[in-house]
Amino acid sequence: MSGQKVKLTIGEERVIVRGIRPEEKLWGPYQFPRPYNLGDRLVVAVHVTNDNIKSFGETNLWFESRDKGMTWTEIDAAVSAECGLLLRNGDRIYFPMESGRSLSDYKFTPQSQLTPGYDFSKQAEEGTIPIPDGMTGWTDGTVIKAYNADRLPPSLAEKKWLAKRIPAGKSEPVTEMVPVDWPSLTRVVFTGNNYENILKPIFPRGNLKLGPDGAIWVSAFSGEGHINPRTGKYSPYYSAELFRSDDNGRSFQLRGHMEYDADGDEYPYQSGGFSDSDFEFMPDGSIVWFLRSAWYCSTGREWAPMYFSRSTDDGYTWSKPQKFSEVGILPRLCNLECGETLLCYARPGIFVCVSENESGTKWSEPAILMDPGDRSNLANCKVDTPTFHDWDGACNNPEIVPLSFNSAMLFYSDFYYPDEDGVKRKTILCREITVH
Repeated sequence: MSGQKVKLTIGEERVIVRGIRPEEKLWGPYQFPRPYNLGDRLVVAVHVTNDNIKSFGETNLWFESRDKGMTWTEIDAAVSAECGLLLRNGDRIYFPMESGRSLSDYKFTPQSQLTPGYDFSKQAEEGTIPIPDGMTGWTDGTVIKAYNADRLPPSLAEKKWLAKRIPAGKSEPVTEMVPVDWPSLTRVVFTGNNYENILKPIFPRGNLKLGPDGAIWVSAFSGEGHINPRTGKYSPYYSAELFRSDDNGRSFQLRGHMEYDADGDEYPYQSGGFSDSDFEFMPDGSIVWFLRSAWYCSTGREWAPMYFSRSTDDGYTWSKPQKFSEVGILPRLCNLECGETLLCYARPGIFVCVSENESGTKWSEPAILMDPGDRSNLANCKVDTPTFHDWDGACNNPEIVPLSFNSAMLFYSDFYYPDEDGVKRKTILCREITVH
């Protein structure tokens, strides 16, 4: 049980799939594994296309293991519907990833028409995109315009998530549009650098979880720049969100909002804000929430601190986020039946630790599963001046799911994993993590 000294045993690496050589495409394909434990088997989705908002919804490759991750077989993508969260009423619910939507059929109001008297409270007419509430940009030249969803024309103003539900006793998924209570929801439009007015989707990027009371919880984050719901003002940072449903996923309400209040001290300005996050319910009744702050396109840095917050009132209020670690681009947590809680995070390197108390306020020293140093010497083709991902040699977007009473399975990708002929390939791997 939490509160006692525990240790972690790290199992051997197991290959799920070997992909392309990193020289073919360093970033995007054969990354971002999304695993699920279906009870009689493990399944995992593997991203094999480019990494941008235009390809989020494209079909993944899917693999299954019926021997606890020892061996893997490719299967049909139709299994995705079975990977929904099992609810107490017997339904399963799943939020598929969606690709960005082209707004080529809409007329954009020229920025030159912005005057001191412009009315930012008025909803745009159908077919028209108003002047944005704010704009930001990325280091690659992408311009991102942000709009309060309530100001967009009716065809774009709905606050709904696309869901797939398998009703109890059925086998075929039903498509639903689930209303989401998201105050100051901000929609962002990408233009420039291969984007021509692409509206980013709003599906939740976090993992669905059941709370102790049977309610559904999921994390999400705002667009690249958003409207601060407290002030009504535009912020160029991400904000992290936590949603809850007490009607079996028929609707979701905002339960937690984490604004990045940059002050140049505790929260450095060189940050993307709070984006990818994960949470877990602790044995003492509290909830812990871990938050990413790194975002390369905003700052030119691939790493930044990971932050930690905690709620003791069922997620209504949260402590001011404090720095937990120097890195952590995709925090992921899971509870084990034995009562322990595991946390994994990365970039550079991959780390796993376990909570040492029931409140989640004390964690073990992290086990290092991937060297956080320069790995570029492992590449097929050595480069004199490696880029960061040459240097890092990994995606560092790990995922973790419970496996047994006291173990979990970690999933990640390694750009420099050798095949049978010694050729380094972008490879999706898994390793068992056991708590003693």
